[in-house]
Amino acid sequence: MSLQPTSEQWQVLQPVERFNFKVTHSFNSSPIIRPILTKLCVVFGGPCVEIATSNIVLDHGFENFEKIDPNRGALLVVNHRTFYDQLAIYARLLRLFDTHRNAYFPVRANFFYDNPLGLLVNLLFALGGMYPPIIREKKRRLWNRYATDLMAKLLTNPGNMVGFHPEGTRNRGPDPYALLPGKPGCGELIFRSNPNVVPVFLQGFIKSPFKMVQRNWSSSPKPVVHMVMGEPLDFSEELKLQENRKTFLQISKKVMKAIDELAKRERDIRAEFEGKVQETALP
Repeated sequence: MSLQPTSEQWQVLQPVERFNFKVTHSFNSSPIIRPILTKLCVVFGGPCVEIATSNIVLDHGFENFEKIDPNRGALLVVNHRTFYDQLAIYARLLRLFDTHRNAYFPVRANFFYDNPLGLLVNLLFALGGMYPPIIREKKRRLWNRYATDLMAKLLTNPGNMVGFHPEGTRNRGPDPYALLPGKPGCGELIFRSNPNVVPVFLQGFIKSPFKMVQRNWSSSPKPVVHMVMGEPLDFSEELKLQENRKTFLQISKKVMKAIDELAKRERDIRAEFEGKVQETALP
């Protein structure tokens, strides 16, 4: 039986949020509908994303995904620059591997759950996979306890993958390499579920998805997004510590350090690639 919110947690949600969540929750917790949605991601959703981005996105180190334990869930920990960072990574993983294909992407409740149009966008572009919602307002954060419990439970399933942004919010700063501090929620998920933890850094997507597709299919497209994946992280020592906020923050800091190292690697890859492009452009 799927994990359900308490009556107090339900009351935190607005009517539209409650309706939108009931729809996505019913889809994602159904033993009949969820496998169908995953299959649609494999045969339709993922290939569509790949078609739209194949010429402007390069992956590096994705062979590290083969090193994960197939008997544990997977937690992708990724820096956050745009709303389609996770979808691009997921689509590439679907193309390269046949494991951990049940993917869930927690998302802010704003728009995606407090607006009827948000539900439509979620269903059309992520097949309901933008789930569960996370609420930003402090007075309503009782809901996030349920969302955390739900993600922790999802990660105990070996076939599941959760795409998570440990920074907790989208980094809107001008420098994509200046990462925000990690939030304790990431560390709590790792401590409670002990999943495979796979770090990824990427940057380069433009804000408009329409311009992105246009650039991908221009007469002379060039890669502008480099997705760099690191090796699975080991938290065996941290899992021996007491279960408290201090431990969660310690784990999150370790996660952010790994992502920061990937950011430095991405910068070197980008500089080397752009240097080669300039060389080929010389007469």
